[in-house]
Amino acid sequence: MSVPSKTESVPSKTDQLAVVIRDAIRRGELAGGALYSAQELGQRFGVSRTPVREALLRLADAGLVTIEKNRGVRIATASESDLAEIFTLRLLLEPPAARRAAARMSPDELLRMDTALQEMRDTAEDVEAFFAADHRFHQAILHGSGNSRLAGQVANLRDAITLQGRRTIPGRREARQVIAEHERIARAITARAPSGAAHAMRQHLLNSAELLVGDEESVGYLDWQEWVGGGGCCGES
Repeated sequence: MSVPSKTESVPSKTDQLAVVIRDAIRRGELAGGALYSAQELGQRFGVSRTPVREALLRLADAGLVTIEKNRGVRIATASESDLAEIFTLRLLLEPPAARRAAARMSPDELLRMDTALQEMRDTAEDVEAFFAADHRFHQAILHGSGNSRLAGQVANLRDAITLQGRRTIPGRREARQVIAEHERIARAITARAPSGAAHAMRQHLLNSAELLVGDEESVGYLDWQEWVGGGGCCGES
């Protein structure tokens, strides 16, 4: 049996800890806007302060935390303007990816997409599981487009709006509405209808953004409308 070489890509302890902390942020266990010391996080996750500091530097690069000198780290929150920028980027990236995925996804990739969609249906009453399935659905499409770097970039964008996104379900937006939008995307991709897939993905992102970027008089909302309503980069051709 072969032994993995030291040059193979094996996640380091720092990598693993960064994932653990990131997932705690996604689940809301580390509150947005709250300040945590490296010592506090080390005790929480059972590690020393050094790997905690290294992991936090990586999360800071991803925009999930901000480092405050001699104080610790603050869990990032997204302003209305931040959300407008994030959804603008997602509109630039995900509809074209859905278009390409409809033309090239393999049977195995389609199965992963359909499995994630069924998991969304099965976990509609469990917010944490529902969001995890939603993430897998989008990732299946992004990977199915043939661009793994794109999948990574969108995952980082999604992380930045995780906590705000949770607040839209089940309060302002019912899970069944979100599922219906995903079903339209999946049908178009399965039918090998690139334009339909891109349109369905774009509409899904617009619906999500409308709930998160603020009221009609906010700076974030006005900025958002400049992009999507005024013939900007995100208008449909």
